[in-house]
Amino acid sequence: MTVTLGNLVGTRENLDKTIRGLLEVKWTAANITGTITPIFESDTEEPDQLARPDGSTLDSIRINYSSRQKWESDELDTNGDDKHNWVAIVFIEVQGQSLVIMQDMEDEVNRILWENRPNGSTRLNKTDASASEVSFFEESELEFERLEPESDDDQTPRSQAELRMVYFKTKT
Repeated sequence: MTVTLGNLVGTRENLDKTIRGLLEVKWTAANITGTITPIFESDTEEPDQLARPDGSTLDSIRINYSSRQKWESDELDTNGDDKHNWVAIVFIEVQGQSLVIMQDMEDEVNRILWENRPNGSTRLNKTDASASEVSFFEESELEFERLEPESDDDQTPRSQAELRMVYFKTKT
């Protein structure tokens, strides 16, 4: 028995790294007040961001890997014996030096994801430009929520959104 991942070309890449690469390559600094290009970080390439003691980096976007789960949908009934739906979940955390910049960066993240979302004819490319296993995003535009300050000296606004990426495993 062989298990294959739909759409995947080459070897698998951690999806937090894939999303970080997409945002970094497609970022348009002119869309941000002050023409800002943030620092892009992902769990795969940096120490575990969930374990960071502080959020000290201004103007940053962190992609935090969360989990993989079976994906249930009323529209797609493929969780039979031969094909399984999965969802990979990452959190995108935005930290800006001001509320306006944080909101501009949220809008830019959503623009990039919306314009580059995978569908029947477009694939989500890995950092080497080959197709990842992702078939589609559960939502093509994310809802960001403000995060509470971690301490009294935490003066920079932060927000976070959950990106759910659906992919398929097939047994042959």
